[in-house]
Amino acid sequence: MTSMVKANFHIIASDNDLSQAIKSALLKSFNILTSSGLEEYLSSSTAEEVSLIICQSSILDNDEVAAIKDIKSINPNVRILIVGPSCASTEQISLLKHGVRGYFDTSESLDKLNEAVQCIIHGEVWIERYVISGLIDELAYVPEVNEVQRQAVSTLSPKELEVAQFVSHGATNKMIAKNMSITERTVKAHLTTIFQKMSLADRLSLAIFFRDLRE
Repeated sequence: MTSMVKANFHIIASDNDLSQAIKSALLKSFNILTSSGLEEYLSSSTAEEVSLIICQSSILDNDEVAAIKDIKSINPNVRILIVGPSCASTEQISLLKHGVRGYFDTSESLDKLNEAVQCIIHGEVWIERYVISGLIDELAYVPEVNEVQRQAVSTLSPKELEVAQFVSHGATNKMIAKNMSITERTVKAHLTTIFQKMSLADRLSLAIFFRDLRE
């Protein structure tokens, strides 16, 4: 199991019931602050110290690009998780392209919220498998696969290569573990090694890299 990280979180939600439900669902070890709107958050004295923002999707309705830009102008390194009702993959892809790290569907139970949070604060993204596939296909900017990285593929073990291929097709750790008859902890260990060997930053970069190798 992934070790828990203590962090400062900020919930931005105009719906007080949703804000309280999110706060209740999160681990008590997190320091959690709340704001009812974007302006209130931006004027907060603790905005620069926040490591993760959980933002209600309706907050971004007027101009999502400007809102995300405003948030990152105060804290460029802050990670943003949008929460809201189910929405089209194109909308989620647009959010990811503009710097959001995930979208959590609130029409589902909040039971998995801590899992989503842990993924994001450990450098991964939280989106459905079909969205990952769409994002790989639609990304306007695709990092160039350099020769050093191509050569690094040969250093991957057969198991690591298999994990990487699964990731490139949008599989989750749970799906990979089931297909390979290994534990999710082993999948995570393989991914860590793959990232190091390939000099890749995260799961999305890995998926794009192996997609390009197939083309």
